[in-house]
Amino acid sequence: MLNPAWQPAQEHAERLMHISHHFLSDTPPAAPRASAAKPMHLPVLLSVSNALSDRQEPDYLLRALTRQLNLPSSMTDRAERDWILQPCAHLSELPQGIFVIVMIDATLEMTREAYGLLKQISQRKFAHVGVIFRAGDDLAAARRCYRRLAVGALRFLDLPLVNLGWLPNPGPHFAAALAHAAQVIQSHGREPEPAEVMQ
Repeated sequence: MLNPAWQPAQEHAERLMHISHHFLSDTPPAAPRASAAKPMHLPVLLSVSNALSDRQEPDYLLRALTRQLNLPSSMTDRAERDWILQPCAHLSELPQGIFVIVMIDATLEMTREAYGLLKQISQRKFAHVGVIFRAGDDLAAARRCYRRLAVGALRFLDLPLVNLGWLPNPGPHFAAALAHAAQVIQSHGREPEPAEVMQ
């Protein structure tokens, strides 16, 4: 004989079985997403200073941005491909591609160095050049440096820049900054559809 303490639980389980058809769908569960046919490699050049100890390491920021790019909810690309950020130590390592990213410290010295990189990048004919600033706690400096760099690149190199924003130190605004950068990368970094190429 069953222990009376189990009686309510057994009745509850039987009741759930009787009403389950109201809540369960007849459609089979969705198959897991197949792995992307072709991962999207985006080269990244760094214009950062090791002397700035108050800022997160570039490797940490690139890993965080890669995770954000590959979140299922943020995959707007039709192919749902995997995104891979590939740091390049030298310009000679840059592959031919659609999009290149430059991570820059929000200082005048690093902005000047980044401008030198942009001069060389402009000869490689990338469709889009995105810049993202490692801002630390000084977002105002990052805005000033981006404005200066964008105006100089457009005026003297005829190179429009894609603003990926600025990454603060981890805190209340870090996740939003990562999400913004990932969204802009996904909208500019996708390969054109065949119909777009023909136009």
